[in-house]
Amino acid sequence: MKKIAFFVLFSWILSSCQKVVSLGLNQTAPQFGIQGIISDTAGPYHVLIYKSVGFYSGNVYPNVSGASVSITDITAGITDSLTETAMGDYTTHTIIGTPGDTYQLKVIADGTTYMASSTMPQPVLLDSITFDNQTKNTIRAVVHFQDPAGTANFYKYSTAVNGVVMNRFQTFEDRLSDGRYITDKLDNDSSEIKNNDLVRVSLVSIDSKVFTFLSEAEKVAYQNDQLSAPATPISNISGGCLGYFSAQTVRSKDGYVKF
Repeated sequence: MKKIAFFVLFSWILSSCQKVVSLGLNQTAPQFGIQGIISDTAGPYHVLIYKSVGFYSGNVYPNVSGASVSITDITAGITDSLTETAMGDYTTHTIIGTPGDTYQLKVIADGTTYMASSTMPQPVLLDSITFDNQTKNTIRAVVHFQDPAGTANFYKYSTAVNGVVMNRFQTFEDRLSDGRYITDKLDNDSSEIKNNDLVRVSLVSIDSKVFTFLSEAEKVAYQNDQLSAPATPISNISGGCLGYFSAQTVRSKDGYVKF
């Protein structure tokens, strides 16, 4: 599972820029970062706990060991106490992701309790993916799906090329397109998708608070393809930490690039 907190996204941007911009961010005190995901795909599911570091300290985030972590399916009345299977990586045993159920994450680390809840949306089918090469010689995946009418839907697109998940993700909400058939070109850099590649695109349905976090992180990281002003996306986890907890559904399609 990738750590997608805003400081990780910033580090990725800096590694891809030729000019290093000093923003004086090293004074920020370390914070806990938590990323937990439960989905309607097969488990087990994972919660990662780590600490933030200075902005220019490199893309290394110390994992946090010895935390107490549980996920409760509030709808079903089932609690799963997670086991630390690797340093900072806490794994479920029995809990199952069910659309419509509400899940609560509880983490106790260094004497502080962090809590979050997330309701798993109903899945939205991804009809197909195609490819477009009309923009600056860049090959882009295009998703096609029917947005359900009468329901507020929030999405994240993620892409894997030849089995490797791309750093860039993209968010979308149906506020202005409720019930419409969606055809959406996904953003990527010019060298990321090439002819004959195998591309998997996942349509991830998320709740509104997770959407808020991810859409803010996306703006911070990718605005105008440049490093934008530093900001902290609003986490849905209480207790004063970075990251998010998401109960989500996933539908994926594969396609070979042929031009």
